[in-house]
Amino acid sequence: MKYSFILYFLCLVLFGQCVTNENCSNNITNTTKKNTYFSTTVEDPYQYLENLKDTSVLSWLTAQNEHTRNILQKISGRQQLLQKIKENDEMRSEAVFNIKILSLNAYYYLKYSENHEANILYFQAGIDGEEIEIFNSENYKTTSKHKYIINYFQPSWNGKKIAIGFTKNDEEFSEVVIYDVATKTFHNEVIDHCWPSELGGINWLDDNSGFTYLHIPDIDTTSPNYILDTATVLYRLGEDPKDLHIIFSRKTHPKLNLKPADFPIVNIFGKEQKYMYGRVGGIGFKDYYYAPISELDKEAVSWKPLFKKKHKIEKFLPYKDEIYFLSAQKASNFSLFKTSFNELNFDAPTEVVPAFENEILKDFAITSEGLFYTTTKNGVSASLYHLKDATVEKITLPAATGSISLSSIATTAPELWIETESWISHKNRYRYNTKKKAFTKENITAVVKYPELEDVVVKEIEIASHDGTKVPLSIIYKKGMLKNGKNRMLLNGYGSYNWINAPMLYSYLQYWIAEGGIYAVAHVRGGGEKGEQWHKAGYKTTKPNTWKDFIACTEFLIDEGYTSPEKFAVWGGSAGGVNIGRAVTERPDLYAVAIIRVGLLNTLRSEIAPNGQNNIKEFGTIKDSIEFEALLKMDAYHHVEEDTDYPAMFLTAGINDSRVAAWQPAKFAARVQAATSSGNPVLLSVNFDEGHGFDRTQKSKREELADIISFALWQTGSEKYKVN
Repeated sequence: MKYSFILYFLCLVLFGQCVTNENCSNNITNTTKKNTYFSTTVEDPYQYLENLKDTSVLSWLTAQNEHTRNILQKISGRQQLLQKIKENDEMRSEAVFNIKILSLNAYYYLKYSENHEANILYFQAGIDGEEIEIFNSENYKTTSKHKYIINYFQPSWNGKKIAIGFTKNDEEFSEVVIYDVATKTFHNEVIDHCWPSELGGINWLDDNSGFTYLHIPDIDTTSPNYILDTATVLYRLGEDPKDLHIIFSRKTHPKLNLKPADFPIVNIFGKEQKYMYGRVGGIGFKDYYYAPISELDKEAVSWKPLFKKKHKIEKFLPYKDEIYFLSAQKASNFSLFKTSFNELNFDAPTEVVPAFENEILKDFAITSEGLFYTTTKNGVSASLYHLKDATVEKITLPAATGSISLSSIATTAPELWIETESWISHKNRYRYNTKKKAFTKENITAVVKYPELEDVVVKEIEIASHDGTKVPLSIIYKKGMLKNGKNRMLLNGYGSYNWINAPMLYSYLQYWIAEGGIYAVAHVRGGGEKGEQWHKAGYKTTKPNTWKDFIACTEFLIDEGYTSPEKFAVWGGSAGGVNIGRAVTERPDLYAVAIIRVGLLNTLRSEIAPNGQNNIKEFGTIKDSIEFEALLKMDAYHHVEEDTDYPAMFLTAGINDSRVAAWQPAKFAARVQAATSSGNPVLLSVNFDEGHGFDRTQKSKREELADIISFALWQTGSEKYKVN
């Protein structure tokens, strides 16, 4: 207690110094702790920063944030950039998202409010129908000190009720209330401890009497039981939500051997279904079970095995008496199979679409007009196919596109929609007419185009990595760019969880290009750009390939004259922090600036963090000697070396972050500040009101974007962005 008081007092004293000193570095006492893993002892000088309830830690974080704000506000050009971002936001104020179509006469979607600090749920009776406002999140709990937005909604099948999830302060977790469309009022019941936007959603019953959802008993990120022992429950309208009717959980089904960190999620694929499907959720391939929907009201649902992780199934759809599914069991690029409910066989199923040699099967949908599926090459070039009566036809798209997402109303309905997106354009939505073999653009509101993205070149290539493996690299720049080494470069990379870094119009890209820079994406191993084998080649013990691929892309861009180290900026976020953090700690000489949003930077300790048990499936556990060694290799925090010329860094953290604990970037920032000999600023921005960033306010997003772009431009020598 005495130590905490002394350190707290010291931080208060240093706080005044830090916010006025541009070269403010660590200003926190090093109290090294030694942790022994098997036969290896690892020193952890800032481990006490993990206690986010300690007043001395909070004071240090406050001082860091104040210092960062003070510096960023001094960057010339930042305010002008922020104003431009706000103007562009206002241009897109009509943009819709989270579109859900129940029928051709029932469109539901969200839009941001005029001030962009709230979002609004709308209904439209068909693509040409009148837009009707259902509910503005500004009007939810208006007396609360917290700011709520809608982060999930699901209408009942008859459209009379809508389950709406509200989240506060970017916590992601929802409290769900039932909105009565006729009376325009909410039911009294509030269903809290939900995460429907991420975990299974809400599945309405055929008779609209209720729904299933995943209940999370403990959502306190500081609790040892955080998001453990979750359960799918059945909720009937009018019942007390606290009286949980559990239909799938570790406790009710002990024979299934679920772990505390597993998410037992239930899905129902539309109306008039015979079965419901339970999955052991989390990262990677999953075990699935099935049970008759008629058992919902039984005391114990009799879940039967459907398929296992070993079958490597990415997606499946029940159709009549069969199940169609994408699997990487026989080919890393995925094949499409089917098996009969009468004789389930996932070991030797019937092949419907064989694997492509140089593309991966990405998605599929079934309508009354047949089966549609998409492929992608290197994650950046997408194609669409139609299979009917054993005939395959490649569909001519309205325009070349980097990514395609599919949606339909039901397997018994003919409608199919696609959404396309590229590096330099927002999503365009089209409805496909199978008989006419034609697309009709169905954007509910116009897609905004930006003059700064005209005359832009998109170059998709592959470069040789450290071991000769060909790594896809996307390069986007204005026509007329000269390879003279003088261009500013912003390179992004992720490389985890089998996620494909597919083309989309990132805000970072838009404003970096507008300032004359080059934007690039390194599609490193650990992602899903080249199928399951690409993921496993940057996973646990093979994780070094992720940042070595990134470094190889960096060296290529420098060697080819696109840029030079003093003009080179890199950015990544969340699990992408492993990639960026290790790239800059292994080769700090290659970069001028590194930007890491809510980054995973201390993997050796991530297991004890909120959501840490789920990350084990992707990165490994310290309880296994081999995986411990892998975790240590990918830990950027433990690879910071004393007296090293590190690039300038801008790190962000969110106190309410349920995915990456705020102490991860905080510890890394403290260590780099103490170790760097370059004199470059190492700034830590801490958001004390928000979390990982999915459900932030638009104002918060604008501010952070202006911070990131102006900081990168300043540190790459822009005359427009300077601190005098």
